[in-house]
Formats: sequence, structure tokens, C-alpha cells
Amino acid sequence: MKKRKIFILTTLLVIFLLGMSACSKSSIDDTNNTKSKPNNTDNETNDSNTDDNSNNNPEEVSITNSGSKKEDNIGTNRNTDNKSSTSSSDVKGSEDTQEKSIPAEMDEKRKEVLDNIQKELNALPTEIEGSRKEFLERLDNIQRELNSLPDKKYSDTGTTNAMKNYYGISYEKYDIALNKIYDLLKKELLPETMKNLKTEQNKWIEQKEAKAEKERKKYAGKTHEWVADFISSYESTKERCYELVNLYITD
Repeated sequence: MKKRKIFILTTLLVIFLLGMSACSKSSIDDTNNTKSKPNNTDNETNDSNTDDNSNNNPEEVSITNSGSKKEDNIGTNRNTDNKSSTSSSDVKGSEDTQEKSIPAEMDEKRKEVLDNIQKELNALPTEIEGSRKEFLERLDNIQRELNSLPDKKYSDTGTTNAMKNYYGISYEKYDIALNKIYDLLKKELLPETMKNLKTEQNKWIEQKEAKAEKERKKYAGKTHEWVADFISSYESTKERCYELVNLYITD
């Protein structure tokens, strides 16, 4: 009887140990399965990285992946745009530099032209006999020099300040020429002839000023007001120079 009890207890102990062993094995398997899952993820990630690296290969992109090639072309265009933008900035900087240098260049050119005009004025004949042709040539040269003023270019585009400069200078130079012609006539003409000319000249001055004022009033209060005045005075004075030469200076 005692042996039977020992046998039963032994059998139960074996069964218990076998059950514990089975549970332990199952737990170990579950643990292994859990550990293997991240490893698979790593493999998938590595495979994905490999594919990405393959797609990033320039040679493969340009040969096999037309979609990626299109993206590359867009990128190239962007770089080109950026380059163009930089170039435009450089050009703008260059233009700014040129713009800043224009006044100095204009002043230098203007001085050169004014010097040439002064030479023409100084070279006007000092006798009325046989000097008409030379007088007319000198007057033509003055206009040619005036046309080469840097202000003329901007005046022709309608820039108000440039027009004031150009026509103001032109009026001034022909006014100097007219005074030189008139002084010569006072010296050379007979007193009676000169008396009549003086009367005519005073009348002409009144007409010139009235015409200039009329033109100015057309633009009263506007930026073109004094431009109109200068233009009118310049045209009248230039015309009077040629008129006096043709009337009183002989061939």
C-alpha cells in the first residue's frame, strides 16, 4: 500500500514537471517569435533602402526611370532659373553702376560740346562784307553741336528736366550768337540803317516774349510750362540769327 502511494506521487510529480517543461518551451518559442519580428522589419527596411539607393543612382535614373528623369529636369530648370536670377541681379547691379556713372559722363560730354560751341561763337566773322557763308556755316555748326548734347537724347524721350536743359542751353547759345551779330551790325551799318534795325529789333523782342508767354500759359501749372517757354524762345532766337545774317551780311 505504501509503495502504491509512492508510485502515484511519483507519477504526479513527473506529470507536473512535464507540464512545467511544456509551458517553459512555449514561452521561449513566443519570445523567439517576438524577437524575430523586428529582424524581419529590419530586412524589409534594408531592402527598401537598397531600392531607394538604386533609384538615386544618376545613371539608373537617367536610363530607366523616366519619372525621376523628369524630376531631375525640373531640378535643372530650377537651377537655371536661380542662375538667371543671379545673373539678372548682377546685370541690375551693373545697370545701377552705369546709372550712377551717367551724370559724370554727361557732364564731361556736355562740357566738351559747350567748349565746341564757344569756339564757333568766338570764330564768328568780325566783318559783314563777304562773310555770309561763313556766318551760316558757324550757325549750322552750333546747331550740330547742340544736337550732340547728352541732354538731347533724353529730351527727345520727353523727359522734362532734360528738355529744360537742352532747350535752355540752346536758347542761351543762339542768344549769344544773336548779340554778336547785332553788335557787329551796330559797328558796320550806316547810322540810319542801324536806327531802323534797332526799332525792328525792339519790336522783335516784344513779339518773341509775347509768343513765349503764350506757349507757357498753355501748360500753366504743369511740368511742361517752362519747357514750352524755352522752346519758343530758342526757336525765335535761332530764326532771328539766320534772318539778320541773310538781310545784312553780304556774300
